[in-house]
Amino acid sequence: MAEISLRNVVKRYADGFAAVNDVSLDIADGELMILVGPSGCGKSTLLRMIVGLEDITSGDLLIAGRRVNGTAPRERNLAMVFQSYALYPHLTVFENIAFPLRLRGELAAPELERKVRAVAETLQLTEHLQRKPANLSGGQRQRVAMGRAIVRDASAFLFDEPLSNLDAKLRGQMRTEILRLQRRLHMTTVYVTHDQTEAMTLGDRIALLRRGELQQVGTPRELYARPRNLFVAGFIGSPPMNFVPAAVSDGRLVLPFVTVELPAQLRAAVGARRHVTVGMRPESFEDARTRDPGAALAGQGVTFTARVDVVEWLGNEVYAYVPLEALQPDLEARLVQLERELDSDRMRNQLVIALDPKSGIRGGEAAEIWLDTSRLHVFDSESGERLQ
Repeated sequence: MAEISLRNVVKRYADGFAAVNDVSLDIADGELMILVGPSGCGKSTLLRMIVGLEDITSGDLLIAGRRVNGTAPRERNLAMVFQSYALYPHLTVFENIAFPLRLRGELAAPELERKVRAVAETLQLTEHLQRKPANLSGGQRQRVAMGRAIVRDASAFLFDEPLSNLDAKLRGQMRTEILRLQRRLHMTTVYVTHDQTEAMTLGDRIALLRRGELQQVGTPRELYARPRNLFVAGFIGSPPMNFVPAAVSDGRLVLPFVTVELPAQLRAAVGARRHVTVGMRPESFEDARTRDPGAALAGQGVTFTARVDVVEWLGNEVYAYVPLEALQPDLEARLVQLERELDSDRMRNQLVIALDPKSGIRGGEAAEIWLDTSRLHVFDSESGERLQ
């Protein structure tokens, strides 16, 4: 395996559009790095630049310390798994996996068969070696595509949204299989996805892109707990973080539905600002009637009354939706502005509250909601940067 380094990499097309703009990223030997972001953010373009299918306009790409900007894809010793599997329908599973080895023509038949069977055993494909792709399930086809990549003993493995064609249940199973395989083989892996759930569950680290620019790189926990800006905070987490505008007055944050004391560690960061944007994870709320008062220290939260519009019961948790328009007259215009800042078409004119299933809150009723103020995220209203 090998480390991959990108130094100020730019991909600019003839019309001047920068699909990737000044990206610098170090991927360690054996690391599983996730490239994630909304459609059109440049993640797949970046992956294709690494493998050599896209030219680099400027900057440097190094694999195992060697600059490979002008090197042909076949000379980079990288293996890629595509979204469409790209299997040969007329070949058996054995021949699909063996294809890159036969193409190189370096192995005798017994050694080739040994390697193919070893990979098939790792991927639980041994009993399917004589079947053709048309007779396999979607998950089995994806494992064959992975086997064809693994058999090559490549320096690194690149995955371009490999699970997007699978149903939700199968995606969950394949995520686990990919993670186990990566840990067992210690593969340097770059994995592209638009699904933040895949990013959070798979990656050693996540690189989040927006409009061709790198927004933040870190572990899933770091991006979740300490998002660098509004975009990162809104993209990572499901359901997404709630955002509301807030005024700063006498050391307090005046939210549309409640006033809270500004945490001491935030006062210096807020400084002389009179307006900020406050982020609240859905799990930062609780039903005040069922909350265990010993679960958090006294003084960390506030209770407010809100009329719940809709309640979704999912078995292990409950989501309550609280409209915000009626809570503050000029709130709607500010929420529209937040939509633009977040590059999002998700409805943000409501609070999404995650509750324990034992909560008795119903849609159309007023409810007492408790908010953990120690878990607030505060952002600059102009730049969108996190102030903590």
